[in-house]
Amino acid sequence: MKHWPADANILDPDIFPTEKGPPHALFDLWRRTDPVHWNPATPAYAPDMPNSAMTKGFWVLTRYQDVFDVSRDQEQFSSHAEGFVIWDLEEEELQRHRANFMGMTPADHAPVKRMLMPAFSPRSLKALAPDIERVARRIVDDVAGQDHCEFVFDVASRLPVYTFCELMGIPESMRERVVELGNAMADVETHGDHEVDPTLQLFALAEEVAQQKRRQPDDSLMSLMVHDQTLGLNPMNINMFFVVFAVAGHETTRSTAAHFIQLMNAYPEQYALLRSDVDKHLDNAIEEVLRFTSTTTNFRRTATCDTEIGGQAVKKGDKIYLSYAAANRDPAVFADPHVFDITRPNVRKHLAFGTGPHVCIGAGLARMQLQALLKQIVTRIPDLQVAGEPQWLRSIWFNAITRLPITFTPETA
Repeated sequence: MKHWPADANILDPDIFPTEKGPPHALFDLWRRTDPVHWNPATPAYAPDMPNSAMTKGFWVLTRYQDVFDVSRDQEQFSSHAEGFVIWDLEEEELQRHRANFMGMTPADHAPVKRMLMPAFSPRSLKALAPDIERVARRIVDDVAGQDHCEFVFDVASRLPVYTFCELMGIPESMRERVVELGNAMADVETHGDHEVDPTLQLFALAEEVAQQKRRQPDDSLMSLMVHDQTLGLNPMNINMFFVVFAVAGHETTRSTAAHFIQLMNAYPEQYALLRSDVDKHLDNAIEEVLRFTSTTTNFRRTATCDTEIGGQAVKKGDKIYLSYAAANRDPAVFADPHVFDITRPNVRKHLAFGTGPHVCIGAGLARMQLQALLKQIVTRIPDLQVAGEPQWLRSIWFNAITRLPITFTPETA
């Protein structure tokens, strides 16, 4: 691991591609010597901010317990007050973030969450399982007869996008566009190669789908949001919900699947263990990949009063950076945290899906998709090899592989 200076800037988007993931040596240093670390004001790297703009300093939390406690306390540590991203937002952009499901006040968030939960309940997921397994099988059908593919977009991205579109009731004709814009949104620092902000383009798609549901109601989540007046959702709420699902609805699943393949190549003894009994080891292996990679690496909270975190005084209005990546490698919780071990007994304590009021409601769905897709891959094209250097997303948010070429022995008919 690289030797880091203690005053390194965690907002540098070149860190992830250089490190091939989060800077764990830096997090280890801070956790040992300065676990509630002050990151001073720095020039902003956000795409829509002038180069001279500065983002305020903030506290970086690297201990598991601190991240856990702050995540669960929306009264003292708000995702609504100044948004849930670490940048300092202009008022118009801040209002968008507050309209987002992740940035609502607790009072507004609770009824919307109650509306969403039935779609992600164990009963609903059980009903959805045959479709997910069918699509996973078809995705692998499309590549298994070849001897190579580009894993991220040929395989990993397809199942979560299909599932998101099914849940939201997005017509087939719009789905490729949703994939393209969702991927551009995940590329936070540059927004891909789009001249027009992909957020605005996703808004336009959301409004088109909403209009369709107003004319032809169905049992999709988009139709429910449009027609349920008790939720009090305005068009911006609906647009932002659509956007967050377009990104978060597939980013974790796609990235975790890519990391899974890369890690099984990097740790062949772990892959051999998995293959020795796929049904026994696959679920825990997925959890260990989630812990080890932390695909969504951080979110922000703002202190609503003078308080303290882990013994460090924090003032009202201070920004707080919740490092899920650091928490998931905390040796106080995970023994030998930098060791990749698919038999890790307490791996489900990881915070890859967050915790507290804003825990990812789609975690169960993501696990189901990963299990279905990866079982198909491991049992049908088991000798796959990474055939080139993986490419990492230039980002401060997502630990994502954007390109992963693989080779394998073609499956015979």
